[in-house]
Amino acid sequence: MLTELKKISNQLTMLRLLLIPVIWFLALKRFPFYLIGIAFIVCGATDILDGYFARKLNQVSKFGSRLDSWADNLLLISAIIWVAMLMPEVFTENAGLITFSLLFYALFLIVGMIKFRRFANLHLYSSKASTTVLYIFLVHAFLFGGYNRGLFIFVAIISIISALEGLLIQISTKNVNENMGTVFLVLLKENHPFHIWLKKHLF
Repeated sequence: MLTELKKISNQLTMLRLLLIPVIWFLALKRFPFYLIGIAFIVCGATDILDGYFARKLNQVSKFGSRLDSWADNLLLISAIIWVAMLMPEVFTENAGLITFSLLFYALFLIVGMIKFRRFANLHLYSSKASTTVLYIFLVHAFLFGGYNRGLFIFVAIISIISALEGLLIQISTKNVNENMGTVFLVLLKENHPFHIWLKKHLF
């Protein structure tokens, strides 16, 4: 474990994990919202850079992948609570959509826990897109002290799509390749023309 923590990619992920209690402190003590927004900017930067350095420096590992998933999921769950605490209007004005989104996200986590006995480490392109737009939403909301409903709806839609794709992969496969990218590469055979085209041109 100590060897793994010497890798810069895992250090960046650990920084994101350590920022979670810091943001909790800021939220509970009702510090100015913009400080939380800045913290989310740092979290987003570590999320981008840990994956970049893991690939660039050949530091990809199961430990790093699991650590990244724990950081992402704990941050997401915490972010939901922070928004509910500090911007309750987001929940009161979008109760149905939030319930729908959280239901699919919870199913994704539960199926992963039951089938793989851990957070499913699915580094899908849709989950990366979901995380990116979520960071944009959170940074915007906390920096400006209010949320944009159109942006929130977009986040919810992308999150639902990502959770559905993750569920489909978990249900339809016995062994999950954590870096598969998308469900299309799982359902199509290696020699399928569309699979080859996707790998060549998109992924």
